[in-house]
Amino acid sequence: MLLSLVDSLRCPAGHAETSLVLSVESWSGQRVSGGLLGCPVCQARYPIHRGAVDFTGDGSQGVRHVLPLAPADPMRVAAQLSLSEPGGVILLAGRYATVADQLAQLADVTCVLLDAPLSSSPASVNLDVAERLPLAQGVLKGAAVDASRANETVLAEIARCVRPLGRIVAPSPSTPPTGCRLIARDEDEWVVEVEAFTSPVTLRRRHPA
Repeated sequence: MLLSLVDSLRCPAGHAETSLVLSVESWSGQRVSGGLLGCPVCQARYPIHRGAVDFTGDGSQGVRHVLPLAPADPMRVAAQLSLSEPGGVILLAGRYATVADQLAQLADVTCVLLDAPLSSSPASVNLDVAERLPLAQGVLKGAAVDASRANETVLAEIARCVRPLGRIVAPSPSTPPTGCRLIARDEDEWVVEVEAFTSPVTLRRRHPA
């Protein structure tokens, strides 16, 4: 668990977005290896074990791949996510998580990993989640997810967490989430851009003088 990521995390329970309180038991530098994240609203506790945060609520640790996955191409993923400017947080799930270290070096990004082997990288953190993502709205620069997470519910959650004009990559058979514009699609993947949010304009009738 990275200290720099704490402010971006939110309680995944079904209430208004709530920042979490960190209790540290063991750490090294900016990386917390053991402790708890607690919600001040619903009192939920999310344990940190070996650097990974368990947001499943049942200790199931989500889907933790242990077999080698076909790795993604880091340069292709960097281009798909338009990582031309350094910095920011990206989410990588499954096979895309295999290139987290390369993307961190290429684009100086922090990587949130789902469904991936434990990482000890200073630029990556493992989150074990169910379907609702424990991330603040618009906090992600982009996301790439494989078939293990490319369902309607999770893709909608990812679109919520990706900032306007940020990009999402997912397998071509899946359906892009609402509120996204298709950038590219082939037989393997699609790339969409999250549309910019604009606040509604309040119209007022002008009273005659």
